[in-house]
Amino acid sequence: MSVGEEDFIPYLVLVRFDKDGRELKTRLAESVPVLKEALGEMGTVQFVEMAYDGSMVAFLVAANPRFENPLQVLGHLQSPRSRRSSPLITQDQVFVVSVETGSASRLERATSWLRECNLLIE
Repeated sequence: MSVGEEDFIPYLVLVRFDKDGRELKTRLAESVPVLKEALGEMGTVQFVEMAYDGSMVAFLVAANPRFENPLQVLGHLQSPRSRRSSPLITQDQVFVVSVETGSASRLERATSWLRECNLLIE
């Protein structure tokens, strides 16, 4: 059975980068393209928002159904696989949420709260 284009699992992926003793700008330049590539290996990726200081990014991913749960998504992001390296380092914090119909309104409230705290820009 082949997977149709409409078969996917929606995920919200939030990543808070650690500077790792370097400038955040350098850290972002190194990690964001690799992170986007890793997410692209899972399915269709849409960049959502970035924190004002660039320390956090959010993506929506329409993942292939073989990524059944957030732990598989996290495992994929932490694995170097065919990429040069993992897009994440040990100190990075990752939050992966499967977006269900009922949780969409809760995510909207969480996003509003982050925006009110000046942690997100559009």
